[in-house]
Amino acid sequence: MKILLVEDQDDSRDTLRKLIELRRHQVTAVASAEEAERALAEESFAFLILDWMLPGKSGLELCRELRERTDGDEMFILLVTAKADREDLEQALAAGANDYLTKPIDLSRLNVRMAVAERQIRELTERNQARAALQESARTLRDILENTTDGFIALDFAWRFTYVNPEAERLLGRARDELLGGELWEKFPELCGTQFEKNYRRVMAQQEPIEFEASDPAETKWFEVHCYPSGGGVSAFFRDVTERKRAEDERLTTGKLESVGTLAGGIAHDLNNILTVISGNIGLAQLEAPSDAKNLLTCLNKAAQAAQHAAHLSSQLLTFSKGGAPVKKVIDITRVLTKASEFALHGSNVRAEIDIPPNLWPAEVDSVQIEQVMNALMLNARDAMPT
Repeated sequence: MKILLVEDQDDSRDTLRKLIELRRHQVTAVASAEEAERALAEESFAFLILDWMLPGKSGLELCRELRERTDGDEMFILLVTAKADREDLEQALAAGANDYLTKPIDLSRLNVRMAVAERQIRELTERNQARAALQESARTLRDILENTTDGFIALDFAWRFTYVNPEAERLLGRARDELLGGELWEKFPELCGTQFEKNYRRVMAQQEPIEFEASDPAETKWFEVHCYPSGGGVSAFFRDVTERKRAEDERLTTGKLESVGTLAGGIAHDLNNILTVISGNIGLAQLEAPSDAKNLLTCLNKAAQAAQHAAHLSSQLLTFSKGGAPVKKVIDITRVLTKASEFALHGSNVRAEIDIPPNLWPAEVDSVQIEQVMNALMLNARDAMPT
């Protein structure tokens, strides 16, 4: 251990230095307070032995000044004095001395004082090292929290903000100076009654961590939250997972559409088989029908047209099941509308009046889909008419 000895008497200084060195300590010996100050400016000493009576500034004054330094509490100061009055010794302790040693110096008493000093300095060193390690850990943790890509907040037992990192400022849309010291439920009243409040209070009550996902009250953002008890309060890491949730929803929707497409494809194939039988039998009936049975032939023709229309619908189902695009062609819209109205209003007492400009341009459309749209519109219009 490095010890600074301040003694103006040469013989006493040499004797003390030798006695101290017997305990395997490194001693720097000086004769005045001014020399001691210069030595302290160049290096640190854990243990100082000061003679009370020094030329110029006294050891008592030097002791008092040293205690006022920022590192003053880290020194063990032993004051050596020929004074033995109780008032003098109390004055020495009041000036900041850890202990005192009266002259003439007795070796056994010196060894006792040295042993006490060594133990206290060792304990002080360990405390300082632990404090420094704790401060370094706190700095490291703060650096991590300040630069993490997750938002982080800390709340005390009364739900007051004690820490808010920069990412939390961004995600919450509030400056940390505005939040620190404020109560969570006052700063964000919209969270009351939500999953956030329910889970935060659960962590506080049960003192167990919890992970959950929840949307903000406006349902514009989703957050993944890791919440845990901390220092009698609650701390939480959270991140915006809106894009991930949107992608999951899209995958779910895609999966449902694929399932519907598979079902539609199966129905279309079965329907085609049925329509093949129906169309075939209608064709045979048309061949077998007498040429003078006009009403029968008319009915068979309409049945054939309906079967053909059903075949187009089946084709559309197959197109949907395969994820195919509409089959577009340049066609005359007038013809499509006329055909759709005849089919939709067949058998009813409603008649359609179609007024289309003669110079209407052809359009590139899927004729089957346009027919379906017009059929639906006309059927809805027919059903909405008073009977």
